[in-house]
Amino acid sequence: MRRSHFVAAAISILALAAGPASANHWWGGYRWAILAAPLDVRVNAALTGSGNWTEYVNRAVTQDWEASDVLTLGTVHPSSTSPKKCSPIAKQILVCNEAYGLRGWLGIAAIWTDNNGRINQATTKLNDSYFSLSTYNTPAWKNLVSCQEIGHDFGLAHQDENFNNVNLGSCMDYTNVPSGGTVNGFNYGPSNEYPNQHDYDELDIIYTGRADGYTTATSSTAAAPTNFGVRDLTKPQPAPAQPGAGSGDSPAEWGAAVHHDGNGRPDLFARPLANGGTMLTHVFWAPDTRAEDIH
Repeated sequence: MRRSHFVAAAISILALAAGPASANHWWGGYRWAILAAPLDVRVNAALTGSGNWTEYVNRAVTQDWEASDVLTLGTVHPSSTSPKKCSPIAKQILVCNEAYGLRGWLGIAAIWTDNNGRINQATTKLNDSYFSLSTYNTPAWKNLVSCQEIGHDFGLAHQDENFNNVNLGSCMDYTNVPSGGTVNGFNYGPSNEYPNQHDYDELDIIYTGRADGYTTATSSTAAAPTNFGVRDLTKPQPAPAQPGAGSGDSPAEWGAAVHHDGNGRPDLFARPLANGGTMLTHVFWAPDTRAEDIH
């Protein structure tokens, strides 16, 4: 990608990054290309068996996000892909869990865009190095992080990035207490474990009435196509998905930081790709991770 194009992409990400609930929370304008709504994309899971992640991932996909009018996801498909590497699958979503190390993050979501800025593959990684600890080994934390990271894979950003205020009742909202309720004298309000209506409304904005003339997704209900679907050759066509390894486990592998969360930590990274697209990585830091310890 030419430097000018990469800078423009970073500016776009900053302009459209998460804000308060009344604002747009579309992740940088990135989305899957579709022939027509709904988006029909296959979701795969490479899960180790530890942490009972199958329950939480299945719920996030088949109940939380499937409830959107503009997503058709079907069942979660088991994958033999290495959970540690979590290498992306072209035109599909892959969810993995593994002990990725005490690196400060609970989960990450990565998307690979083509040269038209359309998502053509995505991954979610759930870090058992933290979820094996008593603080995070709870249904509330597992529901929040799995729901939020998979939500990023569809193009959603955060509704709010303040960990210390009242919950919005959305998994796309950062919080210290995902279960909600009163803790240490402060009432966090509702649970942040699942999507709320604002998330579904945002998905409607992202995918309704936005036919591209081609698709960058492999259907969740049909065999993988041998091309990018029915093409309208008068419109831009997607570059092939970027092959190779996953997003990596540390900031050094994610590219340049282009956004910071409410605690001043870099939580969105961008790395240009050889196909003219970009790999973008959204990071869910543990609330007690300090900005100065991220490297």
